[in-house]
Amino acid sequence: MQNSRMTRRIVLATALAGMTAATTAVAGPAFAADPAGSLSGVVRDGRGAVVADATVSVFLDGRIDPSQERSVDADGRFRLTGLEPGAYRLQIGLGGWSEWAPGRISDVSQAKVYQVRANRDTNATSTVTTAGTIAGRLLGPDGAPLANAPVTATNVDTANPRATVTAADGTYRIKVKPNATFTVDYTVGVVNQYVPHTFDPAEATRFFVRPGQTLRVNDRAVAAAGITGRVTDAAGAPAAGVYVTVINVDTTVGHYRTTDENGAYDLTGTLAPGRYKVQFTTADGATQYAPQQPDFASAATYTVTSGQTAVVDDQLLATPAPATN
Repeated sequence: MQNSRMTRRIVLATALAGMTAATTAVAGPAFAADPAGSLSGVVRDGRGAVVADATVSVFLDGRIDPSQERSVDADGRFRLTGLEPGAYRLQIGLGGWSEWAPGRISDVSQAKVYQVRANRDTNATSTVTTAGTIAGRLLGPDGAPLANAPVTATNVDTANPRATVTAADGTYRIKVKPNATFTVDYTVGVVNQYVPHTFDPAEATRFFVRPGQTLRVNDRAVAAAGITGRVTDAAGAPAAGVYVTVINVDTTVGHYRTTDENGAYDLTGTLAPGRYKVQFTTADGATQYAPQQPDFASAATYTVTSGQTAVVDDQLLATPAPATN
């Protein structure tokens, strides 16, 4: 009897031990400490307004690649989780420029170092420089609103562009880096021009934008120029499939067309006013310049002004017959 009772006690003790071990094995990971920490905060500008289009990138001290990157939400808030404990710096991207937390710092060596600890959140709320804005209205050569036109504000010092597209009424608005100088250019059809209504970037006005400033930049486009014409073969028949290159003498920029079945080509309204030479290349690789010249140096120069389309016709030179023995 005593042996039987002893046996039951041993079996029960063994079973309970097994249950305890099983419970510990299952429940253990659920109570394991998470070694990671987090960084969170809000991005505001110098006027106290949230910056809803900012991005944040966190760098472990000494690293050149970010550990994480996030966009802030509509309230300017961010939270970077799962960070291993250590020292971090936070970079804030502002569209066209960036600053280091807690804001208004461009040199990473002066950035604040945030200590991230396991199971803790570190606050990295930042106040950045208030952006500037370039806004205005663009009109076409006819005075009508220039709708759906690409517009670019380019930082003169960094060549960094900020772009948008005009609305149906020709208006546009571009957020830019403050305390910087910009040129503004836009596209009319296929031709690019600069404010104030010039095709030459060297003549573009330079606009300095201050923090919080909305600078009005309006413009009315000038009409582009063009060249059109017809090419015939040596016998006077239409020369189809001839490759036409219209070359700006001053910039060396080329504009291209291929003649149609009537030998015609058309670059109306596609050229900046200026001086041009016209090259023709046949399917077999023969090249000449208008009018019937063998090289660029001897080719005629055609000057076209705003709104003007010049007509440049040409006849292909006869191809010499191959020599026979």
